[in-house]
Amino acid sequence: MTAGAAVLANAPAVKAIPRFASFWRSEKLVTAALLGFMLIICALPIGRLAWEFAAALMGPQREAVLASATSTAAWTATRHSLQVGLIGGALAAVYGLLMATVVTLGDLRHRQFLVFGFVAQAMIPPQVIALAWLQVWIPARDLLVVMGVDDAMGWGNPLQGASGISFLLGVHYAPLVFLTVRAALLNVPADVIEAARVCGSPPLRVVTRVIWPLILPALASGTALAFVSCIGNFGIPALLGIPGDYLVLPTLIYRELSGFGPAVIPNVVMLSGIVALLAGIGVLAQHFFVKGEHYRVAAVRSPRAPFSFGRFRRRVEWATGSLVVLLLVVPLLALIAKSLSPAPGVPLTLASATIEHYAYVVVGNDSTVRAFFNSSALAVGTALLLGVVSLFYAYLLEYRRVRLLAKLGFLVEVPYVIPGVVLAMAMILLYLRPLPMTSISLYNTLFILLLAYLARFLTIQLRPAISGFRQFPREMLEAAEIFGASFRVRIQKIVLPVLLPSLTAGATLVVLLAMNELTVSALLWATGTETLGVAVFSLEQGGESAAASALAVLTVVIAMGLMWIASLAGRRLPSGVLPWRA
Repeated sequence: MTAGAAVLANAPAVKAIPRFASFWRSEKLVTAALLGFMLIICALPIGRLAWEFAAALMGPQREAVLASATSTAAWTATRHSLQVGLIGGALAAVYGLLMATVVTLGDLRHRQFLVFGFVAQAMIPPQVIALAWLQVWIPARDLLVVMGVDDAMGWGNPLQGASGISFLLGVHYAPLVFLTVRAALLNVPADVIEAARVCGSPPLRVVTRVIWPLILPALASGTALAFVSCIGNFGIPALLGIPGDYLVLPTLIYRELSGFGPAVIPNVVMLSGIVALLAGIGVLAQHFFVKGEHYRVAAVRSPRAPFSFGRFRRRVEWATGSLVVLLLVVPLLALIAKSLSPAPGVPLTLASATIEHYAYVVVGNDSTVRAFFNSSALAVGTALLLGVVSLFYAYLLEYRRVRLLAKLGFLVEVPYVIPGVVLAMAMILLYLRPLPMTSISLYNTLFILLLAYLARFLTIQLRPAISGFRQFPREMLEAAEIFGASFRVRIQKIVLPVLLPSLTAGATLVVLLAMNELTVSALLWATGTETLGVAVFSLEQGGESAAASALAVLTVVIAMGLMWIASLAGRRLPSGVLPWRA
């Protein structure tokens, strides 16, 4: 008798589990439930939007919707979207590439703090970033007047236009390029760099002639992702563009739908199709560059940075740190100053500073109070539901290798990749009428927001879970099956304890993004279902800039707190789960 047979023979008997076990004990039922979830949450809304798009083109309103799609306003908004998308994407590419190269390849101290500060620019909601930069102009204008530029008092805010929108979009989405390029740089073998150095090439030539060509597909992929994000962003163009009538496609859709209601849905569907088309071009470009990588390198990471700045290291550290402070901390300080100011035109001093605006948004305004409750409930509910889904999804995909789940995996990515206004439009079309065979309507309720959030952030929750499961020892589950452990026991006693840190990290990221979401919520909210992102936008649009600033400061505090909590568990998580610890 072999040793393995002896172990099995002497193993304690496992209590049989009845075949009428509950739903979650059956792998086949769970697989069917996951497929149903993917189809209902991800595929059905997009399918309905595609159906309505085709119906609008071939139906009796064909001429009217085509006239709307080819109107001067539509063409202007499309041109503006391409303009800010291309310029913002190019700026993100240059900024992200240079920062990733310096931080990854140079021997900088306190590198982790630089990465955290740089990535935080993408974690802070875009509407808060726009509002913070709007507040920078007031003290800057006053400084120009003090310096003798008297005409500055009559100048408008230079950020309210194409250049300001493009600049902030580029800064906000540069971390997407940074993270993509940094991951590629970390996987360039040290012997490749060493060989170039031995041949006598100076560091700058090694970077530009050897390293950058190797990571070109990663750079192109990150740039395409930044372009797609710039095309679909709503918060920055809304706050900086609407006051000056500089409309991009997402803000044009918002204006049409909020001004005329469901009557203009066919026209808005066509505009959503244009946005989806522009974003689709970026997505196809990203996949082309990812699949077109013509090199394969062995990812043997060196324990130290390949280049030394020598006596210039302190200057480089000051330059990179100052840049992060200038682009992140200075606007936030201006935002805090605005939130503490007693009234417009009154100088802010220690004596005049007030917290009245904070009291107003926390307890004095019913809309913002509801927004705190709604956003918290939606964010936590989304994270919990997606945590359960990702647990079973990772198990069935990585351990059971369910082919259908793998083939339909692209459905999970679609709601996150497409612009938020397109997803919101798809949800409106799907749930505008009561549910079939019932009188229940989800339109203008929190449930439609919940469904949109589930679709939007599913991939955010899945990535850490799948990454964690790939480091999971399969032998543990195989041994449990040999000894007769049921599906419930394997999930509860083996998979869940091991994956819990990854699930928690994913849930934290979901809460972080969902708490301040605006792009999807802007078209789906109604009175009573306000969210924090909508509340900040509405206060600013209503002329209550100080209150909007106070609420924005609170959202930043929440975001930084969630990032700090996630960082505490960072050492127990697989590499790359938290973007700022990559």
